[in-house]
Amino acid sequence: MSILQQSVNVINLGLEGFCQDLKSQSVPVVQVDWRPPAGGDQELVEALIRLRGPEVDKANRETVQRMIDARPLWIDVERAIDVIPGMKPNHLLHSGPPIAFETMCDPQQRAIEGAAIFEGWVENRDELVQKLERGEIELCPNYMLGSIGPMCGPISPSMPVIVTEDAASGKRAWSPFNEGKGNVLWMGTYDQGTIERLRWFRDHFGPGLKKALAQSETGIDIFQIIAEGVQMGDEVHARSGACTSLLFKKLLPLLLQTDLDKESILAIAKTIDANSHFFLNLTLTACKVAAEAAHGVKNSTVVTAMSRNGVDFALRIGGSDRWYIAKTAPMDEAIYYAGYSVDDAAGDIGDSAIVETLGLGGMVIGAACTLSSFVGGSMADLWSTMKKMQTICVGSNPRFAPAAADFMPAPLGIDIRKVVQNGLTPIIDTGVIHKSSGKGQIGAGIARAPMEVFVKALKDKENYHA
Repeated sequence: MSILQQSVNVINLGLEGFCQDLKSQSVPVVQVDWRPPAGGDQELVEALIRLRGPEVDKANRETVQRMIDARPLWIDVERAIDVIPGMKPNHLLHSGPPIAFETMCDPQQRAIEGAAIFEGWVENRDELVQKLERGEIELCPNYMLGSIGPMCGPISPSMPVIVTEDAASGKRAWSPFNEGKGNVLWMGTYDQGTIERLRWFRDHFGPGLKKALAQSETGIDIFQIIAEGVQMGDEVHARSGACTSLLFKKLLPLLLQTDLDKESILAIAKTIDANSHFFLNLTLTACKVAAEAAHGVKNSTVVTAMSRNGVDFALRIGGSDRWYIAKTAPMDEAIYYAGYSVDDAAGDIGDSAIVETLGLGGMVIGAACTLSSFVGGSMADLWSTMKKMQTICVGSNPRFAPAAADFMPAPLGIDIRKVVQNGLTPIIDTGVIHKSSGKGQIGAGIARAPMEVFVKALKDKENYHA
């Protein structure tokens, strides 16, 4: 029998139109969505070839295993100045890479301004600018000191901070308490009520929770709560309601064992109960210590930090101590409150992309059915998104395998090689804040990490020795 007389089974690479033509003639055909690696860029292809060795693969596996082995515990509450290494008495910390005050987006400027007023250093913007110019107040990124904060990410010296320690590595991280909704510093807006609430956090809320934690022999296991929370609808970045409730169950008996009076316990309980985002900042510290434990493996191309300040996006990988910086992404895939659009939004902002770095948030978005509108509107879209994220990761974390996603384990270990080769960057679940006028949050959705920052990291030959 000649070839022309045999049945034909076709594998079509590239243009789908050829596939559709064959289907219309009842020819068995499989469509392969193929594209040239790294978009056909010869320099990037050479970099990918250079980083193809077994040394890199081994390093990446070790990096991911360290992430899996981490056991972050919330162990204490202290003043920021007393526990954050290298923090100065005149420091104001912020999210994202280093940036001058005049270059900051408006909401981050407002957050810094509010923090300075809270400390009693200034009464208005003009006084703040003058003290910054004279060096009496200094700005510093959270990531340079090991602290972390969502959205604008402000931390000032007398703020009470969550102290989280990885039981496996001893690494520590620090974050302020989540303020909730409304006029809040983390969303880049404040009023007198904001300042009074921050003072109450400093004088009563923080010390009360410190007493509660002192009743626990080991601290509170954050990943244990997250593992349960992802089975209850949280992906722990845009949605943390279940984890907040689970945390509350653990905290209440500890609070009742302290010498706090009934009114103090009630005030603390009401504050946590009223804020479904309360657990978010614990998630950040947990992911931060796990990422720090994983960092420093020679030849690793796995991402160990992502951070944004509304203007710039910073990325770090396991085999290098350098930070790679590119312009942050516009919020053009978010869902906006009525009357607002991407034209009203600040750029992607916050240290909270550490969550995606550890395989949570957007990486495990299939856990959160209520977030389906972020990626298309259906459960199938959520699952598809998780599968796409798996293509840019080294492995997965079976500890976070949501039933809502048919127990698909969370993709873990973003590999810059796979990102560039596939032309696909990680998605980040996040809120959206107004770019000016102090209006705070105006939407929520996903942001995409900029490809440019992964390309910069891939091209940096000096950081690899494979």
